[in-house]
Amino acid sequence: MDTSSEGDHELAPNDISFNTIPFSLNFHPTEDLLVVSDAEGRLKLFKYSLDENEVKLSLRPHQSGCRQANFSSDGKYIFTGSSDCSMKVIDINTGSILYTREEAHDYPINCLVSKEFMVFTGDDEGTIKVWDMRQQNIVCEFQEHGDFISDITTIDDRHIAATSGDGGISIYNFVRKSMDDISEKSDNELLSCLSLDNDQKLVCGSQDGSILIYDRNNLENVKKFAGHPQSVDALVKVNNNTFFSGSSDGIIRYIGLRPKKLLGVVGEHSTFPIERMAISRDNRYLGSISHDYSLKFWNVAGFYEEDESEDGDSVNDNEIENDDDEIEDIENATKVDDDDDDSGSEMGDDDDDDNDDNEEEEEEESSSDEDIKRKKPQQNPIKAQQTEKQKQKQNQKRSFFKDL
Repeated sequence: MDTSSEGDHELAPNDISFNTIPFSLNFHPTEDLLVVSDAEGRLKLFKYSLDENEVKLSLRPHQSGCRQANFSSDGKYIFTGSSDCSMKVIDINTGSILYTREEAHDYPINCLVSKEFMVFTGDDEGTIKVWDMRQQNIVCEFQEHGDFISDITTIDDRHIAATSGDGGISIYNFVRKSMDDISEKSDNELLSCLSLDNDQKLVCGSQDGSILIYDRNNLENVKKFAGHPQSVDALVKVNNNTFFSGSSDGIIRYIGLRPKKLLGVVGEHSTFPIERMAISRDNRYLGSISHDYSLKFWNVAGFYEEDESEDGDSVNDNEIENDDDEIEDIENATKVDDDDDDSGSEMGDDDDDDNDDNEEEEEEESSSDEDIKRKKPQQNPIKAQQTEKQKQKQNQKRSFFKDL
């Protein structure tokens, strides 16, 4: 799919179509590969490129929905979690199922993420389990939520955060096998989560379209911003202050925390809900899957290279509070309005809706949706060196599954 006609730097691989709704999408850590799982338990491994997308592996490891398929850190294996309550480990070269845990959970597995040799799973009834795949065994489990676990994100080498359909978010230290904190329940389901601001802020998407920003050190400290017209089901980090959001209205937005505003629209799946998003190993392509039975690629290299200098910046509570008067509404910005073609849209704070109508100052750095789409990536030799070092480091890692 060509996201622009201005040059090859704007190109992206062609769309991939499916016969059933895709459930999960993840990119390989070191190669141009991605894995997609679907509602019928199938899994497909693709090699993607501008020339063609090639199916490298196709199998059906589960008889019911394969809700998550994720690569191991060394890229040699795929972990899967299913609504049949099982978890599997698959060799990406042969497609062989190396390990199966038939009753990994008592209820359907809804999410699965991995970090090094650890795997974290969450089910439909709120249970979270931590697995050490070197021993193929449970390290610990937590049962702090009363509804499905919607998302799990790793914060550092010791902590994870999880969101739930009960409207809460929790933080766990899986090394100490303890819960650090849990929030009060919000009015609606929390569906997605990521960490920003050097892991000091947890950003969550919710069922009613608002975005909640929690202080990692005190989950009672939360800021709520009105915005998306429908639920926010997927989030992808760009840097410490910006991220992509995927919504049930089918639109992928580029959002900033400082200033808190809509910075642009990356693309859309017409009006079909976005199920998942993921970023490629080199931060060049954003992948998105939707209820339109398709996987779309978006060339977002310019977003990452342009924002690289801002990655070390942090957002503190004072800055969030002081910016309240500058917040605009995302929903209004994404409506077609001939009078607003050249202006960005800020996110609205529920507590300051009356003051927003009086706000007349326009941020100089705000960009229209079309400006964002046309941004071109720049050459970045430092980034290339970092990527090469990361490849060398990955190649040196030993496989934790050599005995399987």
